[in-house]
Amino acid sequence: MADAVEFALPDPEYERVAWVHNEHFVGSVTPLEQSLQATRARMNDDGLPGSVTINGYGFGREVNIRPATEPSDESIVLGWRERRLPPVDASCAELEAFDPASVAPGQWREVLAGLDQRFWEAFGGVHRDTMGHVFPASALWVDLYSKRFGEERRADALAMLGGFPNASSERASALWSLGRIVVSAPAILATVEAGEVVAGDSAAARAFRAEWDTLMELYGFTTTTHLVDLPTWREDPAIPLGMVAAMAHETDDRAPRLAEQRAARRRAVLEAELSALGNDDDIVLLRRVLAVAKHLAPASEDHNLLCDQRMIAASRIRWLRTGAYLVSRGLLAEPGDIFYLTLDEVIAVLEDSTRTPDERVAERRDRQVRWRAVSPPARLGAQSAVIAAPTGTVQVVRGTAASAGVYRGRARIVVGLPEAYRLEPGDVLVCPATSPEWTPYFGVVGALVTGTGSLLAHAAVVAREFGIPAVVGATGATLLIPDGAMVTVDGSSGTVTIETAEV
Repeated sequence: MADAVEFALPDPEYERVAWVHNEHFVGSVTPLEQSLQATRARMNDDGLPGSVTINGYGFGREVNIRPATEPSDESIVLGWRERRLPPVDASCAELEAFDPASVAPGQWREVLAGLDQRFWEAFGGVHRDTMGHVFPASALWVDLYSKRFGEERRADALAMLGGFPNASSERASALWSLGRIVVSAPAILATVEAGEVVAGDSAAARAFRAEWDTLMELYGFTTTTHLVDLPTWREDPAIPLGMVAAMAHETDDRAPRLAEQRAARRRAVLEAELSALGNDDDIVLLRRVLAVAKHLAPASEDHNLLCDQRMIAASRIRWLRTGAYLVSRGLLAEPGDIFYLTLDEVIAVLEDSTRTPDERVAERRDRQVRWRAVSPPARLGAQSAVIAAPTGTVQVVRGTAASAGVYRGRARIVVGLPEAYRLEPGDVLVCPATSPEWTPYFGVVGALVTGTGSLLAHAAVVAREFGIPAVVGATGATLLIPDGAMVTVDGSSGTVTIETAEV
């Protein structure tokens, strides 16, 4: 059991509004990242900021998001790569080539601010042209479709947004292919389960290494839940190897490609039904909205890989190189310690050789470990619920019905992705939230429960792609559901029934 960590808002005034955990950045960020975020903070008219960071976790002001009234222009979404990836490429190249020794004394704050500005200009442009259009269009689509055909058809509205190839499914398929090589060679499986890349000269070993090299070339910059201080897949292959090992124990019918094909077939049937209808104003509007909404999975997953993952990995290179520069000057114990300094402390040590005590760095590192071992609350402030421990032998946890179906299995509480190695085929994954790095495990688990999220969040979108039952936004799920309990997940009603607490 992790040590208790209190999540308290920084000022009593903040209690008058509701704050929601940012599920897109599910991990606790370091002091360096927190201080960088503070430089971009903006205050609202009521004197409160738009977001706060507590124990490294981001919480944003709750906003009642209303679906758009008119669809966006599909061409904006279709052309985002051509318009927005060149600035991403330029920012990544600048960060990866950064040479701390080239910065003149007195210029560090200006140089770092410039790098950060160009990073966020590129990052923001991608998000505006992808999720800025697709997310409201998807919400409008589900709203209009349900009004036209009835609430009982909401699952069909969501199904029409699935079955499209995307970066996460491509990455999962690449890992699956490695798993198929492994399952046919027990000696290789043992090596992979030990967290080691396969050596040897057998045909299977050569095939594995060839596909592994391709995986690293295409996806080696994948981060660990967007955390810049943690190694990428290329630096530490433990997480992708764990995914390969888990997939090796699955049957062929759980292949990601097959799940995507099943979703595409269901979508085609529903699209044909919509196409066969007339051309009244409602149907015409539905088709226009769908033209943008159908990009939900590709835009969500592709932008994350081509922008978010690459840019965070490039930024990591910049900071580690700066940390190594400080180590060479005897001002830092090890390069990774830079993540446990604030921006002002980084500038002070670079400009004036003002070293932060090693004891303070170690204390912050230990605190970060404690923070990452807990699940943050979904809400804080106004109307936040107090989560109590479950009593009795049966407990029902409620959330949002995100992916239809009913599944009974063993619950595995996984607070962070590095713990996901504990998952076994058929387990029910219970976690605070997911991000695209989690996607391969959707082909391993039998069902999914998250503490935060909506119908259009990553967990819900990908669960539908893989055809597994899912309940999202189940507040306090990681506290209410005992690890190892037998649970029944009803992704159609949004309930999770706890039956036993046997491990």
